[in-house]
Amino acid sequence: MAAPVASGSGGHSPPVLTADAIVAQAIAMAEVAEPDVAAFRGNLELLVDSINGEAGLRPDAVAGVQRQLALPLRNRIEVSHWIRRYPEIRNEPIERPIFLTGLPRSGTTYFQYLLDADPAMRFLRYWEGQRPCPPPGFAPASVRGRIDECAARKAQAMGNSLSAEIARIHLSDADGPEECLGIIDQTFANVGHYWTYRVPGYFDRCLDSVDLRGCYEHHRLVLQLLQWRTARKRWVLKWPCHLVALQAILDVYPDASFIVTHRDPVQALASNCSLSAMLRRSTSAQVDLHEIGRQMKQMILVYLRRLVEFDEAHGARIAHVDYATAVERPEEAVARAFGRLSIPMTAEVAASVVAWRRDNPPGKRGVHEYALEDYGLDAGEVAAEYAFYSERFDVPREGKARA
Repeated sequence: MAAPVASGSGGHSPPVLTADAIVAQAIAMAEVAEPDVAAFRGNLELLVDSINGEAGLRPDAVAGVQRQLALPLRNRIEVSHWIRRYPEIRNEPIERPIFLTGLPRSGTTYFQYLLDADPAMRFLRYWEGQRPCPPPGFAPASVRGRIDECAARKAQAMGNSLSAEIARIHLSDADGPEECLGIIDQTFANVGHYWTYRVPGYFDRCLDSVDLRGCYEHHRLVLQLLQWRTARKRWVLKWPCHLVALQAILDVYPDASFIVTHRDPVQALASNCSLSAMLRRSTSAQVDLHEIGRQMKQMILVYLRRLVEFDEAHGARIAHVDYATAVERPEEAVARAFGRLSIPMTAEVAASVVAWRRDNPPGKRGVHEYALEDYGLDAGEVAAEYAFYSERFDVPREGKARA
């Protein structure tokens, strides 16, 4: 039975989130005796406090938000249980991983699907992010059923207007390659919550005081668990929000390399504003489009600064991908990235990349349209503020925002 949603003091106070209620619900969902709930508790409390104090949740949204935060905690509880039970999981080597990142809405998901054509690479699958335990190598007979269960849930969710809208603009399949969101969510250090909730305080604390290295040490543990008792391949780990933690990633994965997608940051910003407005409306009645514009502009600025700083120190580790080239000539974009990282590009992989692009033309699942001026922003002013990035990586301006 799910734990009840906690309420504020007083009979007429609006319901609020509490870390205790989230932990109780996660324990109730976890298939684990003696659950470990101590790790990352401070990050959870930081997020909860920020949502309660800043996000303006509607009372009818609290239960859903509580469940969304309890699910990754359940997963972390189960991951910790399996690692305690089988400590040899910690010995799994994660060798030369590739972190695929770039501005949110700059084609990282699209490029991930292109790279999935290479059978030598290992991606986190959507169903693994949703429920990593039991480890697939330990319970291979469970895999098909878990994929089917994820597919059924995704199909059911399409009856929800928000889920249907997100599906139009974000590639995601039950057995498709997925970003690292499901892993980092287990540590409650996901700066992407800033899209979903009005939580500027949480975003700032993630940048200046949360132990991101510790979060990526947990990330590594999850990869080890998923790899355990399976064929070892080279991991490709995609997430735009990796941009805020590039040095932490390198500290944990010293032999890592990086692929970064590049798109006109003005258009990426407009798309991020639209996505944030869509998500925040699902839980809050307090959605100010101009405020979203200011907040997303600052968020993107942080991402760009951290990328440039990392590139200055570790540019030899990075393969850069132009958004337009990836869309128009995907086999060329993949070949360039592979060449930069000394990865063989076989004829079979090239053919698979071309075939996937042919079968998945732009707009196949829907078109996302947006306008920067709706968020109180001027494209010329934004371009000037982001020029340090565009000039460094020779990123051209785009036309009308539509992607």
